[in-house]
Amino acid sequence: MSFHKVPRRSALLVMALALAVPNLGAAQDDPKMGGTLKISHSTRIATLNVLSLSGPAEYPVIDMAYSGLTRIGPDSQPMPDLAESWEGSADATEFTFHLREGVTFHDGTPATASDVVATYEAILNPDIPASAASVLNMIDTVEAVDDLTVKFSLKTPFADFPTSTAHANARIMSEEALAGDHAMLDTVVNGTGPFKMESYDSARITRLVRNDDYFIEGKPYLDAVEMHLFPDLAAETTNFLSGDIDVMLLVQQADYERISSAPGVNALRVPSGRYVNVVMRFDQEPFNDLRVREALAYAIDRQLLVDLVLEGLGRPAHDNILSPEFKFRIDTPEKNYDPERAKALLAEAGHPDGLKLDLVASNRPAIRAQVAIAIKQMALPAGFDINVETMPHDTYLANVWRKGGFYMAYWGMQPTEDATFNLLLTSNASYEDTGWMNDEFDALVQACRSTTIESERADAYTKAQELMLAELPYIIAFYEDVLTASREHVQGYTLNPINRYFYLESVWLDE
Repeated sequence: MSFHKVPRRSALLVMALALAVPNLGAAQDDPKMGGTLKISHSTRIATLNVLSLSGPAEYPVIDMAYSGLTRIGPDSQPMPDLAESWEGSADATEFTFHLREGVTFHDGTPATASDVVATYEAILNPDIPASAASVLNMIDTVEAVDDLTVKFSLKTPFADFPTSTAHANARIMSEEALAGDHAMLDTVVNGTGPFKMESYDSARITRLVRNDDYFIEGKPYLDAVEMHLFPDLAAETTNFLSGDIDVMLLVQQADYERISSAPGVNALRVPSGRYVNVVMRFDQEPFNDLRVREALAYAIDRQLLVDLVLEGLGRPAHDNILSPEFKFRIDTPEKNYDPERAKALLAEAGHPDGLKLDLVASNRPAIRAQVAIAIKQMALPAGFDINVETMPHDTYLANVWRKGGFYMAYWGMQPTEDATFNLLLTSNASYEDTGWMNDEFDALVQACRSTTIESERADAYTKAQELMLAELPYIIAFYEDVLTASREHVQGYTLNPINRYFYLESVWLDE
């Protein structure tokens, strides 16, 4: 039974991708070799450790330098990467992956099944902080059948397993590197990807160069890719429009119209499940009271946020962590702006005179603070007196994220419902940050892993979403379109709504 293909998430997502990259095939007809692609980004590349990194500028680097067993393609389906093929048992409890022959790490050592085993053992090691652990914890055993064959046995059936092996934090690392000092993984890169690390400066420029021994013959086309850090967003835009930068990794909504209308620029936009979310910890007052969480939800005008903050480049959301692109996403009841209802809920919760709160927002990306300030104004008539505190992103990560009681978070779209829930909301999620810890929700998500029957999965995912919406672990006001831009001489640059996969080995410069 082959699992090369899994059901498409939705026709909308596929159509959006087609609209976003209409000339992708034509651009590859006669690629030119050589040149350096310069990409700008506004957040620091804090680590190169595949197991734990999570920054928006870190993902393109590992996508260039490392390979996973599988990879999410432009159609959001799993495609071959280090594994050239795979098959699953009829009950979806065993999967066998066949590796490409002759692949080497950047230091010249062969990449074999033992490296895959070492990587997955590290991911599943409870003593190692690994972002992919909760998404892959259905694995019972992983074994090297021979040098080019890896067999996974699962604790329960899981038809989406080949998609899970494409997790961006599950790229294959060498057994030797994993046996050494893990602190070295923050700065030393030795992958099997199309580009090799030449220099790493987290505060300035990170440069990768062509891997001449990459396993796809003829690729990459570029000599090098440089990641340029611009903490000043205005300076980033200026450098891109002047032609000093070839690609803006993320375009701010306020700049999109100006950039998209500039001569010599190709701006890309695709609907996505990316969102800014308000974190309200269940184990800290006053958010341990559902009525307070609901009051804040009704104190936010979602369409106005789309219009003002996103410049219309997104869609209202009503606190469902799953956007319409997900296969099992349910129709979600709308929460209209209702400050009087919010005020009544606050009074019921014992706050008839309103609430004073401190809301923390990182300064990167800027949209976090923008949403926080807008919420401050919207929620005032409902009785919320909110003080917005903006701080540097590194300070936020060290002192607030997963610790504070009330703050703005920001997440990209995940490839599956399971990956989404196990990233944030299950009790053992990789980045659990609400203190919700709901056993019933955990059981429903696990039930979806334990069956391959579509109707049973749909029923369990429906109940999980209904429970999530009733308990309100997050306020999610909108889904943000992914925005990026390239100069017109950049060919083959495409966009994935998940925003973790970049295919830069297929990019070339027509100049």
